[in-house]
Formats: sequence, structure tokens, C-alpha cells
Amino acid sequence: MGINGAEHTIYNANAAVPVLTLASCPIPDRPEGSLHLMTGVLKIKLFPSSAAHRIYKANIVDEEFHCNYELNPVYRPQIEAGGMKFGGESMDGGARILELPGHRFFMGTGYMPQNLSKPGKPHPIIVAFLKAALEYKKATH
Repeated sequence: MGINGAEHTIYNANAAVPVLTLASCPIPDRPEGSLHLMTGVLKIKLFPSSAAHRIYKANIVDEEFHCNYELNPVYRPQIEAGGMKFGGESMDGGARILELPGHRFFMGTGYMPQNLSKPGKPHPIIVAFLKAALEYKKATH
């Protein structure tokens, strides 16, 4: 993507190229005593042409966050120019889902889908990943 020296501020608080950085704002109504800025449920807008939209079959979803870090918005244009695509963002425009178009399954999220999985009702992203893995196995064997 041409972002030389990219760093995460969890490892270097004074990073010269802080691609992943401390969250800019906390989730509203986060639980009292939470150690993480982004703890709680956040609404995510899904872009109609994204894999996330196809997986969720929705325009807006609620996801549970437990983190303090996010993509530094300064680098979003460079990441998109490098071929990645953002499949979803928070209502304030923060990047929350990253995809690689043309790949059988490449999706990164700022939340943990497994947290909302329940017995008998796995999270849609986990189901989509497992289906992609099974299709790949069938195609290569």
C-alpha cells in the first residue's frame, strides 16, 4: 500500500506512521468501569457493494466492541488506493470492516464476531468464512 514504516500505537505510542491508533472517541453508553474506549454496541453502516452487506443481508448492524484502537483515518485513502475496500463504517465514519475484493474470503473487522455467536446461531461472518473454506477445499481436491 506504500505506507512505509506503518506501526500500531499499542507497540509504539510515538509512532511516526501511526496507521492503527487510539480510538478517537468512546462508544456512547459504554458500561461503567470499562477499561476500553470502544466497549459496547456500535451501529455499523454496511456499503451495498460490499461482501459484508451480502453476508449480513442488511444495511445497518449492531456489533460488540472491546478495544481501544482503530484505523487512523488519515491512511484510509492510501489503503483504498492500494486495493483494499471498506465494507462498513460506524455512524461517525470510522472504518470498521475491511475487505480485499476478488479474494475468496478476506475480511477484517474492528470487532470480534465470535462474541455474538450463540449455540445453534453462529455469527454470519463466521458462517461465511466456513462456507468459503469448504468451497475452496472442494475446488482444490
